[in-house]
Amino acid sequence: MDKLNPNDPRPHYAQIAEVLAGEVREGSHEGQKLPTHQEVAERFSVSVGTVKRAYAQLQDDGLIVTRQGQGAYVVTPLPEQPAGDPAPDLARIYDQIAGVRRVLDGIERELRTHG
Repeated sequence: MDKLNPNDPRPHYAQIAEVLAGEVREGSHEGQKLPTHQEVAERFSVSVGTVKRAYAQLQDDGLIVTRQGQGAYVVTPLPEQPAGDPAPDLARIYDQIAGVRRVLDGIERELRTHG
């Protein structure tokens, strides 16, 4: 049974999604069926609802596809993974947010000047 990190501020579904994403990228084959929600819930000692949210995250990330009544499968083909850490590049995301804020600040100044 796998344990979730109690010091991790992320919700349990996000932690589970990260673990499963790593497993999909490292050892799964395209088209392979994933364990059932119940099996993953038992593995991590969480509710089936938490696992459903984790699977939804994996589907949003393009790693799996779910088929009603059939289960979840690794997508074919797997998305390209950038070199290095598979986790999102948070510094790049923060830079993009800062850029959007600068643009919005400029628009706000422009509106105040002409409004």
